[in-house]
Amino acid sequence: MQKLLENNKSKELIGTIVAAVLIAAGIFIVAMAANSFDEQIEKDQDAQLENMIASCDRNIADSIDRFDNQMLRFTGSETFTEDVAVHDEEGGAAQLKKLMQNSAVSNFTSFEAMFLVDNGDIEVSTMDGKQYSIGRKLKGNIYSCTDPSDNGYLALRYDIDDRISCYGIIDIESLYYTAAHQTNAAADSVMLLEAKTGTLYGQNEGEIITSSNAADINEKEGQNLLEAQNGSSEEAITYEKKTEDAERTTRALAVPAENLDNGIFAISAASDYDVIEALARTTATKLILGFALVLAGLVIALLIYLRGRREIIEVDRELEDLKEKNAQMEELNRKTQELAHHQRLETIGTLTSSIAHEFNNLLTPIMGYSMMTLEQLPQDEGGPYDDVLEIYNASVKAKDIISRLSELSRKNTEMKFQTINPDDLVNKVLHVTSPALPKNVDIFRNLHCSDKYIEGNEVQISQLILNLIINAFQALGEEGGEVTVTTKRVGKDIMFEVADNGPGIPDEIREKIFDPFFTTKESGAGTGLGLAIALQAAEDHKGRMEVDSEEGKGTSFKVYIPELEGQPERKINYYEE
Repeated sequence: MQKLLENNKSKELIGTIVAAVLIAAGIFIVAMAANSFDEQIEKDQDAQLENMIASCDRNIADSIDRFDNQMLRFTGSETFTEDVAVHDEEGGAAQLKKLMQNSAVSNFTSFEAMFLVDNGDIEVSTMDGKQYSIGRKLKGNIYSCTDPSDNGYLALRYDIDDRISCYGIIDIESLYYTAAHQTNAAADSVMLLEAKTGTLYGQNEGEIITSSNAADINEKEGQNLLEAQNGSSEEAITYEKKTEDAERTTRALAVPAENLDNGIFAISAASDYDVIEALARTTATKLILGFALVLAGLVIALLIYLRGRREIIEVDRELEDLKEKNAQMEELNRKTQELAHHQRLETIGTLTSSIAHEFNNLLTPIMGYSMMTLEQLPQDEGGPYDDVLEIYNASVKAKDIISRLSELSRKNTEMKFQTINPDDLVNKVLHVTSPALPKNVDIFRNLHCSDKYIEGNEVQISQLILNLIINAFQALGEEGGEVTVTTKRVGKDIMFEVADNGPGIPDEIREKIFDPFFTTKESGAGTGLGLAIALQAAEDHKGRMEVDSEEGKGTSFKVYIPELEGQPERKINYYEE
């Protein structure tokens, strides 16, 4: 007992240690997942900032390119060239100024002015009395430009000839405003830095601010933008930003001008880190809660399913028991019906065997006296001779019926069994039936049992096959067709098959075809004993008979008789073809 208690305590201790390890592992995994989650949030936010910067950069570059293309088309036009040539003549300057004001370039969103410069002096301007100062070259044909109020512009230069140039002026504040808002970003989330002049452009509470001092706009983002431009690096920063409502955490990313398509402005983008993090965590919490609810629902559904499944299994088990009992009852009913059928056949056999001899005794004098009377009467047409001949023919038919009844009762049939080759027997029967073969019927043999044997009564089996073949001839009728007789080994049995392609057997009479005296022929054309005798012969040889028929496609009768074990010497068959 003491040892058992110690073993239990050891197991409890081991279980406690395992549980503690699992809990610690779970906490560690959760912490790692939270850390990975935070890192993923930063990566996703940085990717969003990169997309904002790329979008703003494309907008600026596309705007400058469109303005450049419009200026190239305008300054290269024949009308502009002609007006430039006469601009120093009387009225020429006014005509050129009007052309500039009405050009498509003047409709550009960020367009500010356009003027000619002849040897450094502004000759023709679209702005009355406003002077512009062209500064350093920024990129290609783009120069920095200021007005008397030190507002910043981009000046695009187009040389007309050796001394005359045309400048198109773009308002940077308008360019910045359009590009920033086309990115669908917040009003103060994008900042530009004109790299070579050190001028910053940004927004504060919806107002565009231009300054060389980052503190005037946003010190953290401006300083980061300057450092990124000077160091040619791209690294996101996170800082606290005070607003009227609260202090928020902001994340900003700056990209140098040389790494952007526009090549003039470095760009910084910022977003509210707290909002995104809170949204991500809320989403994650909802997902975890949703997953927990789904898991709980699945567990409940599984429990309900298992309970229902158990009930279904019990119901299925009861149903199977009922099916088994029903099958037993059906089998008992079938055997009862078979027994009643066999009893009826035995009764018929007893009756026929008891009256067959009496009928033969009565028919013998009728046939004898009829023959004697026929010999004494003249064969006049329509006379007594025909009447007596009809009596004699009727007695012959009655004698044939009595013979068939005797075969059915087996009282007058010698049941002597012998070794029989199936193919030889079929060839013999086909030889016998050849005179009765209708002209419009073809008969085929498909025999595969030349080296197989059965044990049986040759007369009975011959009568069996003969009845099936005659039935097939009669089923084909006047339209004719084909009859195929087949022998082959099936398992431990030898199968005799007689098949025709006639009209088939209707479903409503298929179960009655083996009943004695049942016939579909006209009155006097058949006795209805052929199939009953064939079935009796098959059963006498411990065999069975199957019928397969479909209306319009023909009928097949198959007889299975056990194969004789061993291989006796085959006898010569003189009827084989």
